[in-house]
Amino acid sequence: MNKCVCLGLVFCDLIKILVKEFLNKKNGIIVMDLKNYIKSIQDFPSQGITFRDISPIFLNPQVFEYVTDEMIKHINRSNPDFLAAIDSRGFLLGSSIAVKAQIPLILLRKKGKLPPPTEKESYSLEYGIDYLEVSSELNISSKKVSIVDDVLATGGTVSAAIKLIEKLDAKIESLNFLVFLKNIQKSHQISNYEINYLVDY
Repeated sequence: MNKCVCLGLVFCDLIKILVKEFLNKKNGIIVMDLKNYIKSIQDFPSQGITFRDISPIFLNPQVFEYVTDEMIKHINRSNPDFLAAIDSRGFLLGSSIAVKAQIPLILLRKKGKLPPPTEKESYSLEYGIDYLEVSSELNISSKKVSIVDDVLATGGTVSAAIKLIEKLDAKIESLNFLVFLKNIQKSHQISNYEINYLVDY
């Protein structure tokens, strides 16, 4: 085969790989395929469950920045006064968004991580009950709050987050996620809120 033809084929293959693995350009806007950076692990943490591991995103600063920027686009539409991030992976996304968008960040912690006084809300797990807590001393009455977490599955955790924020007389503006699991039945408690996400499965 002609050497030039071989080089041309190699070059074409390289371009295809780069496009597939990294990004596409549409109308001058960079669109990244985030599923290339999310690992799917079958039967974890239990049989029949597919775990979506987002940790590869944080190993690539460019991808992490892209995720941050795309989530900010959704969040800025409602112009919130505060972000509320859910323990623990929500903290990674929430912190990055809060710094870049210059929005104050509320941390919704797991039970026992905050000193009193706190507000507490329960949510169901496969194996029992857990709790989210927030400081009762937060002065966010009448403020607009957007919630941030990594994955929306049943909506149980974010429902607890909504109740916590509303206990402090604040208004929920939007619920924002990296991943949306569309084939899992959602809690009816989140149906009245704006839901934003970047990837669905």
